[in-house]
Amino acid sequence: MAKANRIVKFFFVFFFILVFLTIVWTVFSLVGRVKVDALIPDSAVIRVNISNPVRLFDDVLSHESLKELSNVPSLSPAVSVINNLKEGPLAKNRLVRIAARGSVEIALLSEPKALAVAWDMGFLSPLLRIFPSFSGFFNIPNLYYVQAGKNSRFEYRMEGKTFYIGPYRNLLFITDDSKVFESRENLYLEVQLADKQRESNQSESKLSGKRGFNTIKPSSYDAALLISPAFFSDLVSEQDSAIAAVLDGIDFDSAVEAGLSVYPQKLELRITSSLSSRLAALNRLMEVRSQAPGMSERLPASSQYATVLSAGTLDDLFQATRVFASNDFDDTIKRTDSLSRTILGLTLDDLLFSWTGKEFAVFGLEGRPHPVYAIQIADERLRQTVFDKAFKSIVLSENTRLSLDGTRIPRIEVPEFLQSLLRRWNLFLPSPYYMVYRDYLLASESAEALLAALRAMQRNDVLPKTAEWRNIAGGRTAASAFSLYYSLDLSMPFFLRKNTALSGFLSLYRQGLVRMSFDKGKTDITIVLVPGSGSGVNLVNSLLVETKARPSNRVYGSSDDSKIFISAGDTVVSVNVADNAVVDMRGQDRLWIIPAEGAVDNKNDKNDKNAVNAWVASERGRITYVNGDLEPAQDFPLLTGLRLSAAPVSYNGRLYLCDEDGKVHTVEANGSQKTWETSFTSPLRSPPSFLAAQTKNGTRHYAAVYPKSFFSELWLLDADGKLLPGWPVPLSADAGIGFGSPLLFTLNNIVHIAFVSQSGDLFIFDETGKGISPFPVALEGVFFVQPVFDGRFLWLISSEGNLFRVSMEGEVLYQGIADFTAKEEGYITVYDCDGDKVPEVFITGEGNALHAYTRNFRSLEGFPLAMWGKPHFIPAKGNKKPEIIGIGMDRRLYRWQFR
Repeated sequence: MAKANRIVKFFFVFFFILVFLTIVWTVFSLVGRVKVDALIPDSAVIRVNISNPVRLFDDVLSHESLKELSNVPSLSPAVSVINNLKEGPLAKNRLVRIAARGSVEIALLSEPKALAVAWDMGFLSPLLRIFPSFSGFFNIPNLYYVQAGKNSRFEYRMEGKTFYIGPYRNLLFITDDSKVFESRENLYLEVQLADKQRESNQSESKLSGKRGFNTIKPSSYDAALLISPAFFSDLVSEQDSAIAAVLDGIDFDSAVEAGLSVYPQKLELRITSSLSSRLAALNRLMEVRSQAPGMSERLPASSQYATVLSAGTLDDLFQATRVFASNDFDDTIKRTDSLSRTILGLTLDDLLFSWTGKEFAVFGLEGRPHPVYAIQIADERLRQTVFDKAFKSIVLSENTRLSLDGTRIPRIEVPEFLQSLLRRWNLFLPSPYYMVYRDYLLASESAEALLAALRAMQRNDVLPKTAEWRNIAGGRTAASAFSLYYSLDLSMPFFLRKNTALSGFLSLYRQGLVRMSFDKGKTDITIVLVPGSGSGVNLVNSLLVETKARPSNRVYGSSDDSKIFISAGDTVVSVNVADNAVVDMRGQDRLWIIPAEGAVDNKNDKNDKNAVNAWVASERGRITYVNGDLEPAQDFPLLTGLRLSAAPVSYNGRLYLCDEDGKVHTVEANGSQKTWETSFTSPLRSPPSFLAAQTKNGTRHYAAVYPKSFFSELWLLDADGKLLPGWPVPLSADAGIGFGSPLLFTLNNIVHIAFVSQSGDLFIFDETGKGISPFPVALEGVFFVQPVFDGRFLWLISSEGNLFRVSMEGEVLYQGIADFTAKEEGYITVYDCDGDKVPEVFITGEGNALHAYTRNFRSLEGFPLAMWGKPHFIPAKGNKKPEIIGIGMDRRLYRWQFR
């Protein structure tokens, strides 16, 4: 019994001591406790508050785009640190994770320019006072303890940088400036004084309300940011000049607050601040409370991008635009108003402002090259009156002859005489189709896109009902003055058009939704980003090709992939892939530019076979041999006197030119010219296609030609234009005409020539002119694009959007591509983008979409891309993955990297 009493007494004493120590420990951790921002002055350029660093660390590790973030140079070091922590023992240590749960405040100070970090150790803060006593027992590389009285600290020394680490009450303070570390007490007193002045309404700080965050609640986000107005303006202005112009007329009445939340497949950012403007037109827009625009509920489910503006009436927006427009803007408006009065008998106010409401939108549908515009109608009767009066003028008319799917679609037409006059000034006035749906006017240059949008709205097949939209927009208010929904597959938002660190980061996310709303001077911006996953592509950068004419849909790359060549009307452009530097060359006629691979001019290139060279040819036969910077070689340009009937083509060091007289001419890099011994009765509308094949006697060069005529013959020649035995070969009488150049390919060391007629008859011959059984094969559809060969199958695309795979045994499989058409602007090619020795198929049509499929008809992730025509592929080099470069209908040159 006595023994049992002793045991009970022991446990009682032990429990009492444990409770006592816990109380003492708790009291010590609370005595002198200060907030985590107590050492961060209001003058900090940017402050980041992390309420739970462990939670943020775990969320970042699970984020899908973490690996891709290493592609952004400014973020690559941070990603490396995160990966090292992930693999190291500290991140997995339970005690470390408990200790690291305290909130952290990170700040960039302005005077002096220094980094300051305050970490609240919470319940473990008493350890900060005794930890230096045990510093001798730890041996951490580059970490030293320096005795300096009350400024004693740890120093973590790196090459060119030292971090000073030490306690301040319950905080662990870290900075890269020794003077900042030694002035901790002064920083604390400065913050306390600012708080007292703020409470007595005598603060000189620009911050209003309480200290720090007023709207953003840090605990509700993975990270909360407080940014000085000047720093925020500089950061945002570099993305777009229009934004910079607007910010010049805006005053920040408070610091900019931001909240960041990281999810495995999503990133959310909220930005808020109190704004005002000395300019009445801008202030009027910001003082209105934003509502949820009705157009957002009507966007078709197939929308790939959409911009909805509902900040005010058209007149309100016009007045706001005048604030930051150029000086000649008012003069232009006055001239336009005068011209409208004279020609239409309507003022601009009558024509545009009188009947329009407060909502304006533009959206693009999947697979449709032309966007649809939507304008809210405030007064339908007045709109009809204005349109009727405009159509009675000599410059506008209404064409109501078109009927699609039982629906009559009117079109606003501009007479040809006026279009011809405008073209003299390089202007084009579109003739859009339009329809009225409830209280919205819908317009588009494509009747098919317009009808598709109308049908979707009528069926209520709208974007808010889709899972993608609920993921990117769910759980947040729909009120907005401006919203921008985009998918990098088909659209490029304005804030990604400059190649900056911020745009490089944002471009890793394939989809995004940006909303801006006003509420009596308070501005709220929400940005939701959705990354890609698994395979697919990442946008590297984009470049606006500034030319008078729209760039052609053919992009060429030099043999070393250092240059990209593009033609645009009477201008050719060379783009340096490394830095996006652009040079151009102008002419008087249409120009083509193509790489001069294999061409060597002994006088100018000094036998450097790796030199970047290109051919520039005009439609009147002016030939210039240039280097990668478009500088002409000696003795060029060369006048041939030809009138080209087809685009020039370069092969094996020569330039091949098809003349309107039916002859084919060649030009060498040294300026020498020759003419093929074989000529044709009609001019070639497509250039010869070429092939180099290995034979017992070495490499043999072939050229295939299709003279477009009712004779329907295929010709096989050598590269010097000598006709080979057994050729030409006539096609069947009912084959009809075809488009494009024949396909040359080898199979089992035998040269084959393939050709598809417009009516879908696919022919294959061997080099002797003998037809390959079971060809010809009849394919259903109309064909404007010739086939390609992937080493096993032939691939074709019909104008109706059916992708065909044809085996050499005549087996035909096909799959339709929704909302896709391919005529003479179409293009099809094959390229092995994943290195598995099986090429993928890439197709473009009449729209701004590059589709990609595997050999088994599986669409590649991330496609279609916002390109059209012929892209250029850059193969993988070392650890660098392959890339694809192409031109979009928005005149931007896009560069994507395969994952």
